[in-house]
Amino acid sequence: MIYKENMDNECIPLCDAINKFKGITTTESCCGHGNRPFNIWFKTKRLSRLPKLLFYFDSCHSGIAGWDVIVTTDCSIAPVSFRVQSKSMGERAYKQANKIAELMIKALEE
Repeated sequence: MIYKENMDNECIPLCDAINKFKGITTTESCCGHGNRPFNIWFKTKRLSRLPKLLFYFDSCHSGIAGWDVIVTTDCSIAPVSFRVQSKSMGERAYKQANKIAELMIKALEE
């Protein structure tokens, strides 16, 4: 996938995987640059689209603990968006993100 803005290379595989889910679109990302958690923001107009995506952030299904999906808005009461955030940082987070992306792609291709 081609993104309009400059992106942290570490975010591209997971953003690509998330964007393959019908009705889900990533809007922002940041790999944390080794000092902060890995984050990807996304949106959907239908909550019914979320379970298939969220399945892979559950450690029972991915084998990777510590990835949370958070519902957000802002002080102007903007429409709800979602953020997936790692508890890990740096190389560990990048490897985990890639593993989750691989699981998502594999499942979507089956």
